[in-house]
Amino acid sequence: HPDVVAEFNAWIDEKNPGPDELLFPVSEKSGGIERKTSEMVEKDLASARTVWISEANSDAERASREASDFLKYVDSQGKYADFHGLRHTFVTNLARANVSPKMAQTLARHSDIKLTMSIYTHVAPVEQAAAIKSLPGLGKMKNAE
Repeated sequence: HPDVVAEFNAWIDEKNPGPDELLFPVSEKSGGIERKTSEMVEKDLASARTVWISEANSDAERASREASDFLKYVDSQGKYADFHGLRHTFVTNLARANVSPKMAQTLARHSDIKLTMSIYTHVAPVEQAAAIKSLPGLGKMKNAE
C-alpha cells in the first residue's frame, strides 16, 4: 500500500543502512540474533500503547485508554495480537475491501482457497446484518414477479 511504502521509506531514510546491512536481522542465519517475531510484536505493541496513552488530552481520556484493550498483546478475552493474528487481520481486511477471494488467497500465499476463506477471513455480525439489509425488500420482489 502506498501509505506503507511512504512509512517504510521514511524509516529507511532515518536508519540509513549500509549497502550490505540487513534491514530485518531476526535470526543467526540472517546475521542477526535469534528471536521470536511474537516477542517483537509484543514489544512494538507495548511501545505503541504507551505513546497512545500518553497522547490523551485529559485524565478521563487517559483512564479510558488505559482501561481499553487497544494495542494490548493479550486482550481481556485472552486473544493475542501476535504475528499470526496480523495475518488474520490482513486477510479479513482484504475481504472487507471487496478484494476477490482468489486475490486474497494469492496475497496471503495460501495454497488452498478454503484456508483463506474458512480460517483467515472473519465476518462480524454487523457485516452479516448489512449483507441481509442489502437484499431487495419483499415489495421489490413481488413487483418483479
